[in-house]
Amino acid sequence: MPQLPDALRAHVDKYFLRSRHILKAEGVDPVVTMQVFFRDGPGVFAGIDEAAALLRDTSDLAAHGGTLHSLPEGAPYAPLEPVMHIEGRLTDFIEHETLYLGIISAATSLANGLPEPGPDAVAARAAAIRALVPDKQLMYFGARHWHPRSEEAFCRAAVKAGFDACATDAGAIAAGLAAGVGTIPHALVLAFAGTCGREHATREAALAFDRHTEAACPRVALVDTFNHEIDDALDTAQALGEKLAAVRLDTAGEMIGQGGAPADGRPYWTGTGVTVAGTLAVRRALDAAGFENVGIVLSSGFGNPEKIKAFVEAEKQYGRLFESLGIGGLFRSFAATADIVRVGGIDLAKTGRSYRPNPRLARVI
Repeated sequence: MPQLPDALRAHVDKYFLRSRHILKAEGVDPVVTMQVFFRDGPGVFAGIDEAAALLRDTSDLAAHGGTLHSLPEGAPYAPLEPVMHIEGRLTDFIEHETLYLGIISAATSLANGLPEPGPDAVAARAAAIRALVPDKQLMYFGARHWHPRSEEAFCRAAVKAGFDACATDAGAIAAGLAAGVGTIPHALVLAFAGTCGREHATREAALAFDRHTEAACPRVALVDTFNHEIDDALDTAQALGEKLAAVRLDTAGEMIGQGGAPADGRPYWTGTGVTVAGTLAVRRALDAAGFENVGIVLSSGFGNPEKIKAFVEAEKQYGRLFESLGIGGLFRSFAATADIVRVGGIDLAKTGRSYRPNPRLARVI
């Protein structure tokens, strides 16, 4: 059977590598539909020939009856329009997500006139962010935003400019670090939701992570999948107890986080996505329940210095809000997003996302 070569696995976000191991160990391997889209656009879609070859040559997707449907190379697309649907056993292609997203993100960016980013630009943005938050952990999460061939150079640049960690082994080692970092993706939570339901899927994914991941890896639970950031943070904290190091907020840009506030004219403080109001609500709920030692990791949109400034200002007003930032946007790109939208043939997705049919997609695999 085809296998992802070690050289390519080293370019995969660490949490996908761990997730496949956990799914195999737990005997959880649902048939899922993965939906890929761009927020940027309208534009011209590119990179599918290389992405399809990757899945065809290095995965068991086709061997196990899975399929890939896609827009053709060079086709026009609209923002949020699905450009790919991948359907198959999750363990057959969960390790490929970083790679195929990086391939199509780079190719589509170039096809639509964006310049290829270089390490100097990455270093400049990383240094500017480090200056804003000198006392926070900064993790580079940008592997899926550009072709894998650039990962080592970008990680070296980010770490040299002050970042503490990278999400891939290849990038981390190139930057002089021991290994990539990462915990739980939405895909793992959704896989467990298919077996135990949405109410406790976050908790069960975190418990499985704890059972099958080396003790030295901090237990950080992703708690925004179903827009119950407070409920799932508390549920997971109660289940893991002192083992839980932190929760991660990555609330979809379509949703107001649980405990957050509608937009009131203060960007990043209120409204949709990861906001000050939503983060403050989670922090206060954890503290009130006796989980003051559980930290908060934030991701989604923090390549924007203005968003970071809002959170820095909020900490002056409210006190401690977060400990770490996961940042992918150290350069401009048409960054593709992938979401599981069906599990076992049933519509099941991160809240704010849903399966959208697209008759323009044609079968490639």
